[in-house]
Amino acid sequence: MYVCMPADHDSMRHTRRVVAAELRLRHCPPDQIADTQRVVADLLGLLCQAADVRQYGLTIQQSPTIPGAVRVSVNTGDTNVQREIPIPRPRPPLDDVPDL
Repeated sequence: MYVCMPADHDSMRHTRRVVAAELRLRHCPPDQIADTQRVVADLLGLLCQAADVRQYGLTIQQSPTIPGAVRVSVNTGDTNVQREIPIPRPRPPLDDVPDL
């Protein structure tokens, strides 16, 4: 999936919704969706602060190297940054966690 958006705060918020919708279509677990939204928000925050950045492209695809992982790429024209977000490891049920 690829989207091109203007580099403004409204578009960045909309991009989080687009990421969630795309990953739900891919049947990703909720923790992986939340992790991907955080990564994308962090990348956009860093890359879109430059005064000359007017738009960005976001690509979401299956990772070719890590089974179950999602690869996100953010491109601002001069800069392209990629991250891979794996499926989070299962957490033990709360009743199996020893008392502290």
